[in-house]
Formats: sequence, structure tokens, C-alpha cells
Amino acid sequence: MTPAAARAAGSADAAGELLGALDAEAGKLGREGPAERAYQLTYTAEVLRARHAAAGAPASLAEQAAVWEQAAAAWEQAREPYPLATALFRAAEAALASGGAKDAPATWLRRAAEISADLRARPLGAAVALLARRARIPTDGTAAAQPPPAAGLTPRELEVLRLIAAGMSNARIASELFISPKTASVHASNIMSKLGASTRGEAAAAAHRLRLLDLP
Repeated sequence: MTPAAARAAGSADAAGELLGALDAEAGKLGREGPAERAYQLTYTAEVLRARHAAAGAPASLAEQAAVWEQAAAAWEQAREPYPLATALFRAAEAALASGGAKDAPATWLRRAAEISADLRARPLGAAVALLARRARIPTDGTAAAQPPPAAGLTPRELEVLRLIAAGMSNARIASELFISPKTASVHASNIMSKLGASTRGEAAAAAHRLRLLDLP
């Protein structure tokens, strides 16, 4: 085993031990009231999220979304708006990443945006807004405002161009915008054609030169 592999194995073992200890502590929590149930569900959802991030197991995403939805319902029953909004945001995040329908995530994001605004929870509101923008989900109940075309690029191509300029691959762009890698590739080809660029680096340079990254 190489040193790097040994370190990775050691980290995985340590993470497993930590999760085991947390499971033991979580098992000591009472489950009588809605708040206790909400804490239990939130813990379960966070563990699923951590394991997915560590192992990259897409099959757990739908399960994450379902548990986060249950946690949101429990937080609502407990009348705790901030963790309710957080759970709704996480549920939408997992559901969108799983590639499922957008109807439920759209509802969750709109509710999370409303609660965040009421509480003036700006960091959470910003995270909700960013996720909604990437998924092209309006959170104000109206059609999303579209910025004017620039250099012949569509609003979606401008979004892709920003990510190209940030050095992202088509696979990463697809993940960020909740589209397929093939669609991301088509957008990238169209962008380079419209900007007269033969490489992604030239497209990024043109974006900075034409100030396309400064557009809303």
C-alpha cells in the first residue's frame, strides 16, 4: 500500500469511528417531542450527506432528500423556522443533484427563500438563491428575469461561460447547473463558436476582455 493510500485508509477509518461515536450519542437523545424528532432526522440526514460527500454514492441522494423533507416537517411542527428553512434547502439540494423532477425542489426552495427573507438570514438566503439560480428555479413566484444577450450569447451560455472561465470541466459544469454533461458540452461548443475561440482558454480570455463576466 502506498503512503497516500495508507493515509486515505486511515482517514476513512477515523471517519467511521467518529460516525460510530456520533451514532451512539444520537441514540441517547429522547424522541418524545417534535423537536427531539427533528434533531434525530437532521442528524440522520447530515450523516447521509457526509457519507455521500466522502464516497460519492449517487444512490443516497434520493434518500437524503426524503429524510431532509421529514426533518423539515418535524421542524415545522416544532415551530423552528430557521432549521426548517435549512432542511428545505438541503432537501432541494439533494433532490436536484439526484436528477429527479424539479416540482418538489422548487416548492421547497421558494419556502426556504421566504423564511430566510422573513428572518433576515442572509447567508442562508444567499445559498438558497444560488441553488435556485443554478437550477433555473424562480423563487418569487414569477418567471425568472433573463439578462439581455451579450456577444450573441444566451443567458444560459453566459452561466456556462462563467464556469468555463473558472476552469471547470463539462462534467463539473453539468453538476453545478443540473444539466447533462452532453448539454454542457453543446453549450461550450456554441460559446466558443460565437466568441471565435478555438479553446476554452481563449473563450475565458474573451469573456474577460469583453467584460461578459460582469453582466448580471
